[in-house]
Amino acid sequence: MRIVHVVRQFSPGVGGLENYVQCLVREQRREGHEPSVITLNRLFDAPDVMLAAHEVIDGVDVHRVGYRGSKRYPLAPGVLRHVRDADLIHVHAVDFFADFLAHAGFIHRKPMVLSTHGGFFHTPNARALKQWYFRHVTRHALKGYGAVIACSHADAALFEPVCGDRLVTVENGVEVDRFADVAAPGAKTIISFGRLAPNKRPDRLLRWFAQLAGVDGDWRLLFAGRPMGVEPDALRTVAQELGVGDRTEIHVSPSDAELRGLIARAGVFASSSEFEGFGLAAVEAAAAGLYPILSDIPAHRRTRDRLDFGDLIDFEDPASAAAFARRHAAGALRLPPPEERAAALATFTWPYTAACIDSVYKELLGQERRWIGGIAVQAMDEPTAIAQLETIVDRHQPTMVSFCNAHTVTSARDDNSLVSAMSQALVLNDGVGLDIASRILYGSRFPANLNGTDLLPSFLAHAEHKLRVYLVGSAPGIAARAGKVLMRRYPNIEVVGSVHGFFGREDEPQLRDRIRMAGADVVLVGMGQPYQEHWAARNVEALGRPVICVGGFIDFTAEATQRAPEWVRAARLEWVHRALSDPRRLLRRYTIGNIRFLAGLVREAAAGVHHVDPRHWRMPERPPASAAAGGA
Repeated sequence: MRIVHVVRQFSPGVGGLENYVQCLVREQRREGHEPSVITLNRLFDAPDVMLAAHEVIDGVDVHRVGYRGSKRYPLAPGVLRHVRDADLIHVHAVDFFADFLAHAGFIHRKPMVLSTHGGFFHTPNARALKQWYFRHVTRHALKGYGAVIACSHADAALFEPVCGDRLVTVENGVEVDRFADVAAPGAKTIISFGRLAPNKRPDRLLRWFAQLAGVDGDWRLLFAGRPMGVEPDALRTVAQELGVGDRTEIHVSPSDAELRGLIARAGVFASSSEFEGFGLAAVEAAAAGLYPILSDIPAHRRTRDRLDFGDLIDFEDPASAAAFARRHAAGALRLPPPEERAAALATFTWPYTAACIDSVYKELLGQERRWIGGIAVQAMDEPTAIAQLETIVDRHQPTMVSFCNAHTVTSARDDNSLVSAMSQALVLNDGVGLDIASRILYGSRFPANLNGTDLLPSFLAHAEHKLRVYLVGSAPGIAARAGKVLMRRYPNIEVVGSVHGFFGREDEPQLRDRIRMAGADVVLVGMGQPYQEHWAARNVEALGRPVICVGGFIDFTAEATQRAPEWVRAARLEWVHRALSDPRRLLRRYTIGNIRFLAGLVREAAAGVHHVDPRHWRMPERPPASAAAGGA
């Protein structure tokens, strides 16, 4: 995948935003993607120094464009020249790039993702104007993005009112091996590292530490960070006034090597912040082997819950210092065993964060499934589909499998209950209508036409072991006849029962008992849409085995209905043959129904940018503990 990252500042610039993009593109290169970066040609800290228009940094192409105006909103329309070959554009932060590329979507015509990075509320300057801009201009611009990735839960709360229908939360990744296991567990030294900023409340930590030192004078406190609103000399003065000046050290803007040395002296990490968007330092500290004690704020509570170790402390309560001293003396501040700690840290790592972001890309591009008429249709080739069916059957998963064609989409637009039933299913694409929809909405057709009448024979032929099948549907006698044909054609298929499709809901409990007693591995139900989908959705869990909705497969197998000649199927015109063979039932479906399908498709395309639906997107499964070792 060719991914273009657009960010206002990048290497050689240093900062949180720059580091985020560097870590993300590194992981994407490891996964075989082709990321590149577009950024400005001057650093805000050194505006007189012109940087190269093109440079390769750590194997990544970096293109730089000129800008005019203030660094707060640098105008750089030259970005358009560098996005033409992208499969996807990922914009970082809300700024000119975010606004311009959204409104230029009709020119570049690329799917886009935006990462929030706190919006533009980092400082109180012009807050009223910023809020107005955010509620109106930003709200409109975000409609041009297929997904908005909140980098923290705080960002999610901020952005949800302006883009709730496309907002997903993927918290920042952490380089967990940056200081891995360098701490001295048990040491009576507390370290607090990160920015020296007012929201970090180092003054509150100092006052709490003075209480702790009054209980046990062996404790020491280290501050390490870059001053950003809190002056080191002011902190030193407070420490002297509290009587802990000789036990407190303040290290200004230490290098990584210097910080590593400071962590090596400590056994505890403390954060007394009154607000954190994410709280990266606490995770780095836990990875270093420091025991975290954290203020009881939402970000820290989430970190504590994900780590499953550490303490939440009220730093305003003097009694908490004495309680902490007692817990330390009793040996209660123990870290989990290494393998448990690695497992807890795995979801914080950059490999996992990049995997989450990659899943957003895939959902937006329709690489794994495509949303058509409110139905999620899998995008896979025939071997993959057969392997998926085999896995479901082998594992005895009570899974519903269905096929979606143009008629399905049209029916679903009029029947929310069909949408609900299909939402429980593994849905495969059927027919040329779905390919047309996919081209319009996603820019490409499906990898293969997976209509059930062709896929089911391939699936049954692949059975390597005895597969016990139960048939439900068609007119009386047809399913039994189809069963004999299947057993004759496929040596490993045993049809253990069959029943016609003319029964009521009151008969379903008895039918379920018959299917279970027959020991079927899979149920093939062919009663036509939407009846078979409703039946499958109602019964699959109680049956405890897969149910595949097969449409006319039973009739075709029993030769109760004739399929189109091979050349007609090859031309993908079987729907014409079916309409002419049974005009009373099907002609209206394939004429007026197809017109309605195309009209609905046009409305769906005109509604705007296809976007990731947060109600259906899910993070990848929790990674193995070994992923924690790949965080840098």
